[in-house]
Amino acid sequence: MAEYDFYLIGIGSSAGGFDPLKEIVKALTTDVKAAVIVIQHIPAQKPSNLNHILQRITPLDVIAVQNAELLEPRKIYVMAEGKQFKINDGYISVEERTSESKINRTIDHCFKSMATEAKNKSIGVILSGAGYDGLEGAKAIEDENGLVIVQDPITAQFPLMPQSLIANDHPDHVLEPKAIAQKLLEYIA
Repeated sequence: MAEYDFYLIGIGSSAGGFDPLKEIVKALTTDVKAAVIVIQHIPAQKPSNLNHILQRITPLDVIAVQNAELLEPRKIYVMAEGKQFKINDGYISVEERTSESKINRTIDHCFKSMATEAKNKSIGVILSGAGYDGLEGAKAIEDENGLVIVQDPITAQFPLMPQSLIANDHPDHVLEPKAIAQKLLEYIA
């Protein structure tokens, strides 16, 4: 297991999470001592340009992970359509998304591996979405004394994902997107 001298920030979102994601990424500066992992619900058949879109608004390197990449601070990692992330031994790798159910659990899958791997250096952020993905992963992060931040449901286009965490997990912070970015920067400073 790798030793982390930087944080892993996982940002999970689904429907309505794109604009809040952009607001957070835009606020991250080049001195951020964290690797940022974006877990966006993307339909399997729809090609994603998320890496190109985010690269235009941030000075950080944005990497579309195809195989396995060494995790490094000051980089943003985005996944391809139909895939899911796993963190192991200092690397982020891509796996085929399991199709055992129609429910997308890519956020849970990534957050759980972050918690196992980075322990209290893991930070989970849940943005707008219309499902329950992220709840189990957030609990795993909290069990390792990591930080969990949820978008304020009042500001979410689809508030179900944030609401499910608030109702079932009691996240550390419930904030609007701009305040999420500020809290991340303060916490990892």
